[in-house]
Amino acid sequence: MNENLTRICYDADPACRVHHTVGYADEYALMAQFHYDTSLILLLFLRGHGEIRIEGRLYSFGAGDMIILNPSELHRCTIAADEVFERISLHVSESITDGFATKDAGLFKFFYERERGIGNILRAERMREIGGDRLMRDILSHASGVGRADPILLRCKVIELLAAISEAADRGEPTNDSPRIENELILEILQYLNTHYTEDVSLSDIADKFYHSKYHVCHLFREQVGVTLGDYLVLRRIHLVNDLIRRGDPVSDACFAAGFKNYSNFFRLYKKHTGMTPQEFKNSIGK
Repeated sequence: MNENLTRICYDADPACRVHHTVGYADEYALMAQFHYDTSLILLLFLRGHGEIRIEGRLYSFGAGDMIILNPSELHRCTIAADEVFERISLHVSESITDGFATKDAGLFKFFYERERGIGNILRAERMREIGGDRLMRDILSHASGVGRADPILLRCKVIELLAAISEAADRGEPTNDSPRIENELILEILQYLNTHYTEDVSLSDIADKFYHSKYHVCHLFREQVGVTLGDYLVLRRIHLVNDLIRRGDPVSDACFAAGFKNYSNFFRLYKKHTGMTPQEFKNSIGK
């Protein structure tokens, strides 16, 4: 375990979990594996710098920058190990608006309807302009507070932050720098997969379509994206299954609608990649 790293998790409210991490990065501090999450994530770096790869694109970030990740974006974050970093991580689910007169008010539209890998960085200057840095500190304060009003104020501050970012996006104000694209071929393949992942797609199909050998596509895809092409398709389909389950579809219907051809195989892959069964995920919704 990294003795130079402190991470405190405030998980009392499943609709807005807050993690505060401070220390030197090492293998325990890095999100070394590509993965996606089940909720919207906002990462504010108070100190430190690094890089994050999101859907075939590469962003650099520094102190004061916020990273925005929706549940469907496969990503890997690398933090520089030569300096102290401090990060506030906010995990938000749609149930954050439960109890308010207006259930949603479009708060999640910008976050969920962005093109994958685009619009992921809110720079420090922009954060200060919209009050985002102040709101994130308030969120941490209320998450760690013990006052009677802290749970209510926590949700209010999270909603205020989402609204501030969404309203800036609605006004057409820029929210990010252009990411670097490390490989045009992989970006084209990802764009194709994200449109056709519910269909029968194989490595051979992709190699033929983009006029490269299977070996070249397999090696380059794994190098740039972090998972095999087959695993990427599985992750995409599982994410769609979760969306369909949230919508109220039966698990079996969601399985086949997402492109899985065999329920037993789907069940095995779902548990392997999520650590739970589809029914356990369904039971967890709303809790």
